[in-house]
Amino acid sequence: MPLSLSTIAIEEKNKLARDSQFVICLLITIPGLEDPLRIVRDNQNLTWLGETWTAFRFDIDEIGDTDKGEVPQVNIRVSNASRAMEHYIQDYDAWVKNNGFTPITVNIYVVNTKAVTNNGSCDPEVEHIFELTKPSSGPQWVTFALGASNPFNRRFPLPRMFRNLCRYRQFKSARCGYAGAQTTCDRTLTRCRELNNSPRFGGFPGMGVGGLNVA
Repeated sequence: MPLSLSTIAIEEKNKLARDSQFVICLLITIPGLEDPLRIVRDNQNLTWLGETWTAFRFDIDEIGDTDKGEVPQVNIRVSNASRAMEHYIQDYDAWVKNNGFTPITVNIYVVNTKAVTNNGSCDPEVEHIFELTKPSSGPQWVTFALGASNPFNRRFPLPRMFRNLCRYRQFKSARCGYAGAQTTCDRTLTRCRELNNSPRFGGFPGMGVGGLNVA
C-alpha cells in the first residue's frame, strides 16, 4: 500500500542533496513503568510532540506487507552495553508476576527532522504498533521479537471473578477508594481488611471453591 507522506517529506525525499533526515523513533510502553521509553536512532536527542526522544543505538528489521493473512513480525535489537534495557525487562518480569500479564507495546515512528523543526507537533510519516512476543538479552543487544496484536490470543470475556483477589489493579484508584497513608497492596482480601477498606474490595468472597464457573 503506498505511503501518504507530508508535503515536506516528499520535497525532502526528492532532493538530490537534502538538509534533513528521516529518523526512526520508538515509543516503548512497559507496564509498571510510569512513563514510556522514548528513543530515537540518531546521534543527538530529538524534541518532538513536546517530549525529548533520547538518542540511542538500535537496529530494526525491514517491515513488509503480507497478503497471506499472517500476523506480521519484526525484530528490534536495542543496545544493551549499559545494561539499561535489561534492567527494564527484569522489572517488567517482576511486575507481571504480581499483576498478571499485560504486553509491552512498541510504537515505531518515522519522522523527518525538517518537519519536526518547522512544526514540533507534526504527525509521523510512518507509524506501526506492535506487541512484544518474546525478549532476549545478551552482552551487546536486547532483542525484541514483535508481533501485531492477534485478537484470537485475547481472553474473552475480559472480566473475571476471583474470591480473594481484587480486580482493581491500580491501588488508590477511584474504584479502589483507599485514601490512607499506605503505599502498597497485594490486592488480597486480607490486605484490604488490614487497610480497613474491605467494603470496596473488588473480589467476590461469596463464590464457591474449585472448578471453573462461566456466567
